[in-house]
Amino acid sequence: MKSQLKISFYVVVTSLVLGFSAPSTHGFALLGPFEPWMEYTNDLRQPGDIGGPMDINSGYRWNVPVVTYGFDQSFLDYFGTNGVAAVKSAIQILNDLPPASQIVLTNYPFYSEYINYQAGALGLLDLKSETLSLLLEQMGLASPTRYACVLRQWDPVFVPYYGYFYSYQYGWPDWVYPDFIAQRNFDPQTLEVSPYVNDTLYSATINSQGNLNFMTPYPVDPYARPYTTVSDDYLFFGGFFTGLTCDDVGGLAFLLSTNNVNYETLLPGIYGVGTNADSFVNGAWRSGVDKITFVPQPVDSPTGTFLLMTNQFTDTYITNGNVMQQQLVRVTSRPDFLFCAGDLNSNAPPFYYFSISRTGTTNWINNATLNGNSTGAGPGVIQPPIKIIFNKTGPIWSGDGRGGDEIAYASPESWASFDSSTNDPIIYPVPQSGTNQFTVRMSLVMGTYGTYPSYYPNWFSTASFEWNPTSASGAQFLFQTSTNLVDWVSLFTVKNDSSGITYFLQNPRSPSRFYRLVPQ
Repeated sequence: MKSQLKISFYVVVTSLVLGFSAPSTHGFALLGPFEPWMEYTNDLRQPGDIGGPMDINSGYRWNVPVVTYGFDQSFLDYFGTNGVAAVKSAIQILNDLPPASQIVLTNYPFYSEYINYQAGALGLLDLKSETLSLLLEQMGLASPTRYACVLRQWDPVFVPYYGYFYSYQYGWPDWVYPDFIAQRNFDPQTLEVSPYVNDTLYSATINSQGNLNFMTPYPVDPYARPYTTVSDDYLFFGGFFTGLTCDDVGGLAFLLSTNNVNYETLLPGIYGVGTNADSFVNGAWRSGVDKITFVPQPVDSPTGTFLLMTNQFTDTYITNGNVMQQQLVRVTSRPDFLFCAGDLNSNAPPFYYFSISRTGTTNWINNATLNGNSTGAGPGVIQPPIKIIFNKTGPIWSGDGRGGDEIAYASPESWASFDSSTNDPIIYPVPQSGTNQFTVRMSLVMGTYGTYPSYYPNWFSTASFEWNPTSASGAQFLFQTSTNLVDWVSLFTVKNDSSGITYFLQNPRSPSRFYRLVPQ
């Protein structure tokens, strides 16, 4: 339970209600560190998840008005100036938001996702759009569509009659809420649980495979257009966001609202200045900061090292029912958000492919005890530094080895920048001249499927091999296979694309198999 003081200040910001005369059809979800009941077997802690869905009273947020960002050399080398511009464009969308106290949700659309069909045919992922989704996650928002219903624990009631292996939401008895089914999607007006996301009504089924039980959301109206949010991060090849949706903005407005008061401590490294130089209040009841602005961490041009940045701001807190202010200073020596490029799949489980990696929620500060709930999952404060790494993507080839010659096919995937124009997509990595090293990585599947959940992270018994040739940028190689070291079959062509990585997943059926990479 929250303390009475917190409840008395917990009011929905008035501007969030403006423009809505009909019943609300909206929802947002909050992100925080995993709770003990959030396990892989109930569709949480999935590979790539950094946290779980929080209850409305347990959200995490930033409590400083300015955060910094920067790019390391790996990002600059791989994405170049166009990649920097793409990330900055995503950041600008957040910087252009008005203060939470001035937000009117009807100014924002139900959908902002569009398709560039040329980019889709080429298997391209939009760098700007993915960045925007990742930033929302690191600002405390989770996927409202995925978490509208969450399985807390399994019960036989979810196995319906007639032996079906799934259970529809309309068949669940009322007593399953909230101990067995948690609802973690919230209306930005009433803060009540909501089955809607951007004007689309959702239901769910529970599917079972072995001892893995997972929730699958679906639009109730089969003809409805599912207006997913940017925080859902459901982009396909060729998809891109033009901006935030109504429910994305509603979630941010809730977290940053000046009427949303939690007991919070300040981030490390903050100190008083001026009249507060000798003393300042750390732990206190604090409202949302109303607006967060992203600014670049300064860089020393000759060396590329980050320089110190000092930001002075006014901190508002509440004591004995009175609103107080103090002047504080925050000095950062490195970016709060650091964007990088890297090889994310060298140690990945077989058949798991990670396009991005980012800092998790384990260092987020849980202030539940300070808010009167010693066993709560929040509320809390998001704590930097945060590193966001984009994989050095490349083609993914696969062969199953059935029949005579190997069968191989390409599943291309590359980062790019594109929009609704007819301009050709800008495809990364940035071409480089001269001699460069690139990577071809092969995983051989030698076994069979395991059982849930023990198959992860080792689904199969595998052997992995890697080629790292050095050649002129743009040079091409043939990837070949043989059963006798005499007769070679070419499977696909590999191009030295300036440090990109090509993946080959293979299930050989012959007792002996050889592979080589031959320059053309």
